[in-house]
Amino acid sequence: MKAKVKQIECVYIPITNPYVSAEWYQKNLGLELRNPVTEDQVQLRIGENQAIFLIKTKEKTTLNYIEVGGTEMSAITLEVTNIEEIYNNMKTNGARIEGINETDGCGNFFDVYDPDGNKISIWGGWK
Repeated sequence: MKAKVKQIECVYIPITNPYVSAEWYQKNLGLELRNPVTEDQVQLRIGENQAIFLIKTKEKTTLNYIEVGGTEMSAITLEVTNIEEIYNNMKTNGARIEGINETDGCGNFFDVYDPDGNKISIWGGWK
């Protein structure tokens, strides 16, 4: 059977404060709003056809999970055009961030946490 999935249209991330989260994602990742921020959600544009929706939840929760070996994993990896620039910008902004990992053949990446503790992997692309 030929694959029928075309692309990932949007990702939903749980948050507690849409205004704080909107500012964080714009300031640290350079994402643009698709629509004005509301009390319940933020819609952020990635490229032309994809989006991240930040959805307010009643209780604080994250997308993070622990894999069988005990490592905390992120549910989302974002590919960026200049990983060092993004990393330095986040560090300057005081984001909760881990160091850049250099891997053979798989490119460089680092992990960062949004204001609600959602772990996001930032990837520099294939080497």
